Amino acid sequence: MTDYSGLQDNRASGPLWLRILLLLACVAGMLAVFCWIWISQGVSDQELLANMAKAEDFFRGVGSMEGWPWWSPHFLQGTSLAFAWGTLLSSVLLMVFWVPFGAVAGGKVAVVAALGFGAVGMYCFVRRWSGSDRAAWVGGFLYLIWPAVVTRAVEVEHAVVSVSMAILPWLVWAIVGFVRRGTLNAVLVAGVWTGALCLAYSKTALMALPVLVVFGAVEWSRQERTERPSVALLFLLAVVAALLGVVPNLPALREAGFVAMFEFGPFEGWQRAFSAKSALVWFDRDGVLGEGMGSGFAPSTGNAGGYLGLVCGALFVVALWRGRLHESEVGRQARLMLSLALGMFWLSFGPRNVIGGHFEFLRLSGGAADFTPAIAWFLIGAQVWIIAKLIPPEWRSRKWVVGLVSMVYLLVPGFLLIEWVPLFGNIRAPFDFAQVTGAVCLIAAAALSWDALIAGVGTRWVRWGLLWGLGGLALLDNGVYARTIFEERLPRKVWKDFGEAQDFLKTSEVRGRVYPVSGRYFYLMTPWMSGRSLSAEAFNSYLQQRGVATLQATAYLDDKNFSTYLRISGAAFVLVDKTDPDIPQKIQDRLGKLFPVAFENDHFAVFEVPESLGAGFLARDLVLARGASPVNALAALGGATHNLAMIEVEETRSDQVGAMGRVVEGKIVPIDSRTVDEGRPFLPVAGDLRSYQSVDFEPVDDDGWLVFNEAWHPDWHAYVDGERRPLRRAMLAFSGVDVRSGEMVKFRFEPPWWYDSCAWAGVAGWAGVLAVVAVGSWRRRE
Repeated sequence: MTDYSGLQDNRASGPLWLRILLLLACVAGMLAVFCWIWISQGVSDQELLANMAKAEDFFRGVGSMEGWPWWSPHFLQGTSLAFAWGTLLSSVLLMVFWVPFGAVAGGKVAVVAALGFGAVGMYCFVRRWSGSDRAAWVGGFLYLIWPAVVTRAVEVEHAVVSVSMAILPWLVWAIVGFVRRGTLNAVLVAGVWTGALCLAYSKTALMALPVLVVFGAVEWSRQERTERPSVALLFLLAVVAALLGVVPNLPALREAGFVAMFEFGPFEGWQRAFSAKSALVWFDRDGVLGEGMGSGFAPSTGNAGGYLGLVCGALFVVALWRGRLHESEVGRQARLMLSLALGMFWLSFGPRNVIGGHFEFLRLSGGAADFTPAIAWFLIGAQVWIIAKLIPPEWRSRKWVVGLVSMVYLLVPGFLLIEWVPLFGNIRAPFDFAQVTGAVCLIAAAALSWDALIAGVGTRWVRWGLLWGLGGLALLDNGVYARTIFEERLPRKVWKDFGEAQDFLKTSEVRGRVYPVSGRYFYLMTPWMSGRSLSAEAFNSYLQQRGVATLQATAYLDDKNFSTYLRISGAAFVLVDKTDPDIPQKIQDRLGKLFPVAFENDHFAVFEVPESLGAGFLARDLVLARGASPVNALAALGGATHNLAMIEVEETRSDQVGAMGRVVEGKIVPIDSRTVDEGRPFLPVAGDLRSYQSVDFEPVDDDGWLVFNEAWHPDWHAYVDGERRPLRRAMLAFSGVDVRSGEMVKFRFEPPWWYDSCAWAGVAGWAGVLAVVAVGSWRRRE
């Protein structure tokens, strides 16, 4: 019988606050050096500045309104801010560090702070759950060096993912407290962390839901019946979590019906590309094993998203081989976390089953080394072996259970089953099940497995020596994924030249939006550096309003239509990122033929759009359309080229003032016997942006339709001389109102009353719950 007396020495004496203080000091020192090196590299072309820009946008909106902002004019030709609540907590963290450090350094400090917070959370979770100080220290350390965590933070700079990953350990820590204590305070704490995860990144909360439910159910079942929290407390937890995390996000559910989402991209293709294909990624250090694989093997986060590390991988194998995960409480806890991680890996195969992913891997392996497919075949069998080792040996009919579970794992596409649950069907990157939630499970499993293996080995000092040695090897192994902090991702001259382009845009007297041509993300700082809104972006293009996205996509097909679209959308300039590797030279040449150059340096060109119509214009001649079908987009652009505004009406009556034609199946045809002639020129109308949700236009000098060219949304309303007037969709993408000479028009964005109610309910809920938790904690100290 193995001696597990070594488990006793990892329950250290001394107050918990002192050990946590020591942990914080160690983590802070390590991360301070990490952060200083990373900041010294300057700006990158990844997502961090984009996150900063969107965070700044929301809070500037708060400053411009008397209430909550639900619309922003600065991105995507105008966009809903309801989706900002799904990343609100992450945005708060980014802004906290923007204020003292600035946009460039502040974002990096915020991400590094999230890394430290996650490490402390992992320490607290493992210690509370297992009671093992040793496993807790290992868990905190592994969190800091885990490839999936580091890659998200510094390689692709997914700040919202980094923040939500840091919250996950705290949430399972709170779930353990709720199940074991079953007090009102424990309920509220668990609700707070659930709400925090929903507001840090709602997508992570959604993808973590299967793990949280299974983990909570297992912990619940292991409690004595008399010690389990009551059903009433469980219901209260659900209510608190919904109030703090779900209610503020309810407006986003309605807004999702108005945005393009993935209609203009190969959504199914993305799901297949951004999904797991082989367990090879578990051991593919820095892409060595996958070298030569087709580009569809591991896009975006590369192989690091699934890399276990040679040390942790070897320890998992030893622990499973020797059955250590069945011999102690710590081992059984490690087994649960490893099972959850494997379940997340199963879901990460997306629309394929595991075998289907394997054959997709083989299809992509034509250029890989000969041994790569052989290793992949071996790992198919290894996954079945892992399943067999995870199932307890004492179970009845164990062989049948192993066979059934293995068949389901290999042949049933788990993601296609979970897609039936509302919201899960919109996930376009299934591999995040494994690379985000699964990674957190693996870190905990690794820490507990280390403890289970080392317990009973030699003396206490030998055990701690082994931990230090193995930790050093793991650091050397995983350290390759932190090399980004030593690399200048974006040449400093590019950022300098971008600043010069922004200075030109800021000082130019020509007013209007900027249309960016770049696949990188730093240009999202344009609204704050030049004061000009962006018509489009590569970052969150799926959140563009459907009408604008349709018109914009159609405009790309023809040079004349593209010029027309920029003119009627109020884009005064086109900003071209000349050295972006994703922008072909032919696109730059095409733009050079269409527009004159207004500014140029080594890395950027700014083209001026002639006769841009600004924020709004008066159309005096029309073509009428019933409905807003995408097939009418070409008719809208063709009509606008000839100064004819397409207005959506209920009936295409011939007595409509200014009507020259109507749209039938995407084509402009005459009304009755009239001739469709060239329309009178569109007249720009000066508009004054009063707030994010309010624009006033000067009185017009003629009769016609005033077209407000922010993105069409049903919550925009027009007030003419103080009275609301019906608003119609103009040119598929914009808003139009029938006006007469001398009338003053005001546009107001007025969402349903329950939007503000959801926001205020969430704020009140947070204030109330945190106050109760604070009072409860204070009383316990007394």
